[in-house]
Amino acid sequence: MQSSVSVVVPAKDRAHLLERSLASVAAQRLAPVEVVVVDDGSTDDTAGVARRCGATVIRLDVNEGIGRARNHGIRAATGEWIAFLDSDDEWSPGHLERLVARAGSHVLVAAPAISTSGRVLGNPYDHDVPLTSTSVLAPGDLVVTSGAMARRSALLEAGLFRPLPRAEDLDMWVRLLSLGTGLATGEVTVTYNEHAEQSIHDRELMRRCVEDVIAEAAGGALPAAADVDRARSRLVWDDLRSAQRGGDVRGAARHGAWLLRRPHTWRPLADVLRLRRESRQGGAAQRAAVLP
Repeated sequence: MQSSVSVVVPAKDRAHLLERSLASVAAQRLAPVEVVVVDDGSTDDTAGVARRCGATVIRLDVNEGIGRARNHGIRAATGEWIAFLDSDDEWSPGHLERLVARAGSHVLVAAPAISTSGRVLGNPYDHDVPLTSTSVLAPGDLVVTSGAMARRSALLEAGLFRPLPRAEDLDMWVRLLSLGTGLATGEVTVTYNEHAEQSIHDRELMRRCVEDVIAEAAGGALPAAADVDRARSRLVWDDLRSAQRGGDVRGAARHGAWLLRRPHTWRPLADVLRLRRESRQGGAAQRAAVLP
């Protein structure tokens, strides 16, 4: 059975990983209409691997970054839905089938992933969680990109991915969910393969980009100053903990005072910490393995 889903996979110098990811797409019980691999200026045989796996390849002569690479794939796609997969991750055979069954009138549906270290990324609970342009910022961390499927027309209307060095996916979800509703399912159908090449290891750059996304949302998805505070509270908490670990007493006191002066941030911060605890523990439903 075939769906109306196009799969978009950005890849740069991933010839050694891409075949595994594309094999998981080929194994889907609900087959996509197409797989579009955007070779983002690779110097290896990424494009060749993709073609041998049956994908349509868009070859970029220079590296444009993951957001722009995804945009090329979205524009070229023909499906009603765009399912995103990073070139180092994998889907279970029922991934697309489950997402399409839950899509309804939403603009975004997303399944969680389990990392190779046993952490749940995305929704860590064993039940579905509604997604809004506010909830993806506070408490945040409810969508992992390799588990996300978005309505193509809404992606185009939202203006596609902006060329941010990090957090371009979070920025996209905020703008996309201003156009409609979303759902984070409680069923893990993605394997997130951890390795040293991943860009997420630059935590300071990621933090700055999340700050930029929050600032961009001020007055829109975050209409009031209190909403901005709620979204920023997890960053301030992380700054506080970092200052404590580094022996920066003044810094820790400054960040602690920011939180104490804003009691409206305490509840969302508690939600963040609970979500992180569930994530570290592998989810609430003993999901040590990906669903079939």
